[in-house]
Amino acid sequence: MSVAHERSALDRPVSLLEHARRLSRLFPDGPLPDGGRPWPDDGDHPSVPPPERRLALTAVLREFIGDTALSPADLHDRCTRLAVDTGDVTRVLSELAPEPSQRLLDAARWLVRNGWDRRAVLVGLGLLCGHAEQRDVPAVRTVGLLCFADRLAVEALAKVPGAAHDLIRLAERSRRPARVLAVRALTAHADPIVRQWVRSTPRDLLSSDHARQIAEEHGLAELLGRPTADDALWDQAGNLLLAMTSTRNYRSEISRYQEAAVVCRRWVALAGRRPATLQRAAVLTMVAQDLCTGPAAPAVGGLRRGLVERINHVLSSRPWVEMLRRGARSDDPVEARRAAWVLSEVPRNDVPEGRFAIRVVVPDPDPVGFPQVEARVVVDGMPVVAAAFDKGPAESPERLVHHGRLRATGEPREVMLAEAYCTEGCCGGLYTTIVRDGAEVVWKDWRSSMPGDPPQELRFDAAEYDREVARAEQDHSWEWPARTLARLVADRLRADPTVLGRWDCAPGWCTAWLKEFDTARLTFTHPARKDFFEDPSLQFGLVIDVRGRAPEVLAAEIIESLRNTDPKSVAEMIGGSKDGAEKLGLVRREPSRW
Repeated sequence: MSVAHERSALDRPVSLLEHARRLSRLFPDGPLPDGGRPWPDDGDHPSVPPPERRLALTAVLREFIGDTALSPADLHDRCTRLAVDTGDVTRVLSELAPEPSQRLLDAARWLVRNGWDRRAVLVGLGLLCGHAEQRDVPAVRTVGLLCFADRLAVEALAKVPGAAHDLIRLAERSRRPARVLAVRALTAHADPIVRQWVRSTPRDLLSSDHARQIAEEHGLAELLGRPTADDALWDQAGNLLLAMTSTRNYRSEISRYQEAAVVCRRWVALAGRRPATLQRAAVLTMVAQDLCTGPAAPAVGGLRRGLVERINHVLSSRPWVEMLRRGARSDDPVEARRAAWVLSEVPRNDVPEGRFAIRVVVPDPDPVGFPQVEARVVVDGMPVVAAAFDKGPAESPERLVHHGRLRATGEPREVMLAEAYCTEGCCGGLYTTIVRDGAEVVWKDWRSSMPGDPPQELRFDAAEYDREVARAEQDHSWEWPARTLARLVADRLRADPTVLGRWDCAPGWCTAWLKEFDTARLTFTHPARKDFFEDPSLQFGLVIDVRGRAPEVLAAEIIESLRNTDPKSVAEMIGGSKDGAEKLGLVRREPSRW
């Protein structure tokens, strides 16, 4: 080797594989800090349109395939001049080299083991995907700990016979998307340990359709019917049932699960034999909510009343109540509020009687995921949205109930009862037209983005209907302090537009999320109105800590502050461009709490 070549080799950064090994030794139990950053290569990839990226990668690979004099190091150096992402590698290689030669695979192994540039390592992983062997597993698993490589590493390991346990070890130390890929790849695996791991996937990582696939593939109903059904299986089954009712993957799947009623019945029958824990109590409570007014109601039919009664019996028994009362006194705020929530929800969990009912449902106030409060309308004991629309949750109580949208007058008014998970503009919603017709209220002219016939026209006794709507509008018992504050502030800003108007601002939304239990968020825009679409506009946001404060007192203080101080001077700019801010005489700064 010449002196020049020796110097070049010595000047090269450490390989990404060695970088991952070092970090893994320092942090052996979980994900690498910041995904393994900073990388030893020379910076982020340039911004290049996808078609150009793929053409450039194709040209480099064709050159290497056609010129046998080129070494793996030559291929590496050419990759450093590319812009490459995971999708590019998979797509280009599937078209250009679906059955790579031994030379190409040897080069791929060299890139994974010796590459110091992310682009080159991604190309190596892509080439090995579907062609890796047991000897490749340690390197692929280790380099996959770096977040830029996790998805391709998961895909590569998933196709190596006998590498399931290595894939699990990588998945448990990877980002959410990579772990989801691993769980999907292992869903049908025959190994009992692997199947246990798949069923134990946290609910916030499971889409509703994947939860159903796991339940079907693993024979969940049959497993729950065995005498050997243990605590772990019971926990897994409850997790899967709740995941199947979620609409956060564009639609609920519980109604498509043919054994839903059997699984619910067997799972509830086993509940009383489980040791009382807060997590189990929360799952039981949410399943009961879904059986009463949610997506599980149509799936189990006439069984639901008995199932709910049995769940309430378990949660009201002495061991469970004592555990919950201890939890409600905990110094841990999350534990305390979750335990208090279960205690308050048990009396509410019943199948509504009568022709027309409105139920506000507050899910588990656990900060994991993004639980949403829903206003569920129930007709003849069956939830309207769950029976007619599976693409998203019912509307929030603020939008559907407290603004008077359910009130019936002689003037027909179309009302949206539910919006698709991905927003109304993408996948629509469920709408009905409400009108008073003499002594009756009529819901008619249904409009839905669901296939098939819309719901039939519904008629209600007007007096009974009005009483239930009025009751629901005045019922704020479900709120927690931050949500109460948000309602009070929003109502006062709506009642007096001059509060923000004096600063040439207009109110946006004000709400509180269960994920941020003690926090409310207020938004507003400036200027208050635009004369033309092209005119600049900015959105501002305030984050309000409600912990330990009376909502009524704090709301009054906030309104007074907005009257006396320009809110643009204290709020964070969360929407609008730097150029737009300059045109309005303001400076755009990156928000820190949004």
